[in-house]
Amino acid sequence: MLAYLRANQLHFADELRKAAIGIDVLPADALYLAWMDCRRFISDTDELNRFFLTKAKVWLDNGPKFGAEGEGFMRVNLACPRSTVDEALERIIRAASARAAP
Repeated sequence: MLAYLRANQLHFADELRKAAIGIDVLPADALYLAWMDCRRFISDTDELNRFFLTKAKVWLDNGPKFGAEGEGFMRVNLACPRSTVDEALERIIRAASARAAP
């Protein structure tokens, strides 16, 4: 089970890195949670939260929920089937690409 969770975390981070959309995944300190640094993507916390909810249609934990140092960060739970991780990645990358398009 631990290997599966670790593989999900590495897959999630690698796919976002390859997409080059301005979202970085921090090195994991917990196997099933990933912190996304979105400060280069959208700097305003409220706008960032709205983007994930209404455009990407994924429910994530808003960083400031965990303290002021969480501004610009989102937390995602990766303790799920790989197909769910891939669906979230597809939604995030598609919405981010549409946002960047002229």
